[in-house]
Amino acid sequence: MTYQNETFNRPVRHKSMALPIALLISFFMGNASMASEENTQAPLATFDFAIAETLNAIGHPPRFLSGLEGYETYSRQEEILPHAINLGYRHFPNLELLSSDPPQHILISPPAHASLLPRLRKIADVMAYPLYKYADVEDGHNDWDTIEGLTRQLGDLVEDPDAAEHYIEQSSHHFAALKRQLNGIDSPILLVRLMDERHARIYGEGSVEGMMLNRLGLQNAWQGDFGRWGMTTISATPLFDVDAKLVFLDSPYGPDGGVRQLLSDGQWRHLPSVKQGNYTIIPVNYWSWGGLPAAQRFADSLASHLTESDHSGSASVDTN
Repeated sequence: MTYQNETFNRPVRHKSMALPIALLISFFMGNASMASEENTQAPLATFDFAIAETLNAIGHPPRFLSGLEGYETYSRQEEILPHAINLGYRHFPNLELLSSDPPQHILISPPAHASLLPRLRKIADVMAYPLYKYADVEDGHNDWDTIEGLTRQLGDLVEDPDAAEHYIEQSSHHFAALKRQLNGIDSPILLVRLMDERHARIYGEGSVEGMMLNRLGLQNAWQGDFGRWGMTTISATPLFDVDAKLVFLDSPYGPDGGVRQLLSDGQWRHLPSVKQGNYTIIPVNYWSWGGLPAAQRFADSLASHLTESDHSGSASVDTN
């Protein structure tokens, strides 16, 4: 439905050889074909990374993106959208620059940027795509269905639905293969991001991490509430009672070796799973509330490290 200029869319076992080579080659060649010189830049602006990376994956990157440099840092991907015009900080986009060359549509993901709607409507038509726990989905909530819905809607928007369907199908086959590969892992998984010597964030439903644990057939060891953003901040104490494989998420904003340093000091080193070596460290090279591209990067890294540490019987790390 449309309110003034705003359109609301309601989307519906060998170490280091864990991922099948043929599978990876076919997947990345498929992505490369869509991210080649045949890409057609869409006359769109977006302030949301999930929207931007999905448009790019189906071969129609947006003309404008706010927070571009920050996203490149967070996803550890330089020049991910080499021809996009950077609108500056994600929460304070340069609207003067945007209005100087108005796009056909401005794409946002509420509740972010809702306060800017009056100003945005004066520049171009605004289209909203609520995602994850903010999505309004009938017949029960399913993050995967929401992200697939986003991909299809963007394919329709750029008048290339076939590209969207191909990417969804390709992604589904890829994740199904990863699920088969992880079939032998029956230990619950706890996704942890250490904040400091006393606090950590736990990820689950409402985020890429939670969506992919479910998609890959893995059990999330944390059964508590994850809030509206798919994560919760806790102290170290509750983790002492959790029997699970710990997967520590290594932030690109932290110092090199920061996770290992935290694990070697203070109370974190006394966690049962850490003392037993039942953990691994994976890089955060994706956006936690992203689309299928972010899901693929997280899933590949998780599967690789889980199978590697499962076979080696010890913790592993990759911060590159």
